[in-house]
Amino acid sequence: MSSKTDTIEPEANDTEQQKPKQKMSMSTLVLLSFAAGIIAGLFFGEMLAWMSVIGDAFIKLLQMTIIPYIIVSLVSSLGSLTMEQAKSLGVKVGKLMLVIWAFGLLTMYLIKYTFPDWQAGEFFSLTALEDPNSVNLLDIYIPSNPFFSLSNSYIPAIVLFCVATGIALISIDNKDSLMKPMQLLGESFNKVTQSIVKLMPIGIFAMTAATAGTMDFDEFQKLQVYFVAHVVMTIILTYWVLPGILMVITPFSYRDITGIAKDAMITAFAAGNIFIVIPILIERTKELFHKYNIGSQQSDDYANIIIPVVFSFPNLGKLLTIVFVLFAAWFSGAELDFLTYLPMSLNGLVSLFGSVYLTIPMLLDSLELSSDLFQLYMVSSLFTSRFTSLLAAMNIFILAIGGTAMLVGIAKVSMKRLAIVSLLTPVVFGVSLLATSWLLSSIVDTEYEMDEVVAQMSAAEKVPDQVTAYNWADLAQADGPRNMQQIRESGVIRVGYNPTQVPFSFYNADQQLVGFDVELMKKLALELELKIAFVPYTFSNVLEGINQGQFDIAISGLQMTTKRIELVGFTTPVLDLHYAFVVKDHRVDEFKTDKLIRDADKIRIATVGRYSIIPQLEEKFPNIEFVTIQSDRLFFEDDGKTWDGLMISLEAGKTWTILYPDYATLYNREEIKSFPASYAVARDNASLQTFLNSWLELQKSSGYVDKLYGYWILGENAKPQKPRWSVIKDVLHWVD
Repeated sequence: MSSKTDTIEPEANDTEQQKPKQKMSMSTLVLLSFAAGIIAGLFFGEMLAWMSVIGDAFIKLLQMTIIPYIIVSLVSSLGSLTMEQAKSLGVKVGKLMLVIWAFGLLTMYLIKYTFPDWQAGEFFSLTALEDPNSVNLLDIYIPSNPFFSLSNSYIPAIVLFCVATGIALISIDNKDSLMKPMQLLGESFNKVTQSIVKLMPIGIFAMTAATAGTMDFDEFQKLQVYFVAHVVMTIILTYWVLPGILMVITPFSYRDITGIAKDAMITAFAAGNIFIVIPILIERTKELFHKYNIGSQQSDDYANIIIPVVFSFPNLGKLLTIVFVLFAAWFSGAELDFLTYLPMSLNGLVSLFGSVYLTIPMLLDSLELSSDLFQLYMVSSLFTSRFTSLLAAMNIFILAIGGTAMLVGIAKVSMKRLAIVSLLTPVVFGVSLLATSWLLSSIVDTEYEMDEVVAQMSAAEKVPDQVTAYNWADLAQADGPRNMQQIRESGVIRVGYNPTQVPFSFYNADQQLVGFDVELMKKLALELELKIAFVPYTFSNVLEGINQGQFDIAISGLQMTTKRIELVGFTTPVLDLHYAFVVKDHRVDEFKTDKLIRDADKIRIATVGRYSIIPQLEEKFPNIEFVTIQSDRLFFEDDGKTWDGLMISLEAGKTWTILYPDYATLYNREEIKSFPASYAVARDNASLQTFLNSWLELQKSSGYVDKLYGYWILGENAKPQKPRWSVIKDVLHWVD
């Protein structure tokens, strides 16, 4: 006996030794590639930016067969149905889609209650003057020229064409000669996709490394509230709301619903692209039904049809852009109640049938938020697109399973599961939202800093400091206005300025005289090789001072008016500014419409100088009284006690409200009117006026004026950009 045992045991051991090792799954490889990409990006930083080309190439390879696959899959699958089956598919899947949209939109609104308190401030944006982009739903949804729709990848239009063709095939008898080749083509496209998927680890590594290596940490920190909100919503919707809906109406377990398509979910997450996992989702839907021994050719056909069709409709992944709009409202300091949110979200739902890149600016505009916030969305999408794709993949997967279950007749509401889900949902939401609120309050620094940004601004471009001290008494004894020759002979050009005219001329935190006009005048002195003396003025003595020769040029965003043209000489306009009002935050609603303004009691509006538009406003609103004050700062320091509002340029108003965040800038986009801001010289000082006109044209054509405008008005690079951090450069110091 013992000898037989001895001879058998070695054979058993040999069998164990020869047993092949289990291969690592694709989902594991993809996760490892994703992690390796992040590590490599953090280590090498911007040195790996070039790898985005590899990632883009991989995505294009995956996209290569998607549209052809949708076409042959939809046409052949629909063509094999009966008319009754097709109608049933539209009605039942449509109902499930509406339920998912409703739960999704309600869930997303709750995230706003986790945002910490925040005081906002933003620079002027050119988008305030632009009309919002319109969504052309006809081009996106109606394939008037199918080849045009194909060339522009208008998926909804392509799907409509395929659905119409497939439905037409239902009533045709002799269609086998077409259906068989199309089914074979579908199988071949699927095989091509599966072959390309084998390259997934390489593609994911390249994309992740490039993204992790180039994203600025300051940008990441700036958006951390949105990131956390986006991730929390993704997790709640992906792993509770959507599976919960499906558990209630189907026999499938939570584990199988969330686990069987894990590879597709990971791939969608890692690649940040839902388009490329459509074939995988179709196969996993079929696999789930066959796992429960309820799969058939009919259920397989439904899976082939439902997924390409629902892909063309807004999914919860796309709808997560609503979370960004909620964040944008919070970031801008705007209150968004549910009565405002509901129509906005429904408007967004319809618009998301088109492009998200058109929807976001439109929604921001509808809430009167700066369209410049769209830039934040573009930056954040490098991170959030992966979570968006994860949720979108689960949404499509749930629709495919639920729709197929209803169509094959196995869908039925389980009261037991409904009770369990109903009891657990408040717990899941409560714990998640409370934890999120605590986390954001702990990690997010909501201290207001934008006023410091303005206070620390110094120069868009370094110019040698040529400002000299001056003696006011000496300047006041000038013999009158000086022409260009006299200015050159003196060696000093004298510039009159308003010391509180933000952002044109003001003192920063270091008590340096800075601003758009100040910097432009320094450039003038540099090129003329002259010293420069800045002489302060007030609006009550500026015209007298320029004509007496106390200073040669008057700056600080001076408005050119008919009355002033009679008294002094103006250069050609330096900038076109736009009229606006500044009021206390809590009074914004009082000025929303013309009717509200007319129905109000007497309104006192402060103004520095007599703006050209004031007579029109006095005629339009008899209850408005305009009161001239010496500087804008007086209005803000008054704290709303004397005046109800301030008339000012939109550009300057935006900067002032950064310094005084309790105020808001009001303007009517449809009726924004502009006025020229110029420099003034003494009346009849033709030589200086002619010289300045020509010199300003040179500065505009060289791009210097635009550079100053970007820095002082738009706030570009107001916060200095730091070099991108990386381990190899900042920790190991292997490279400079």
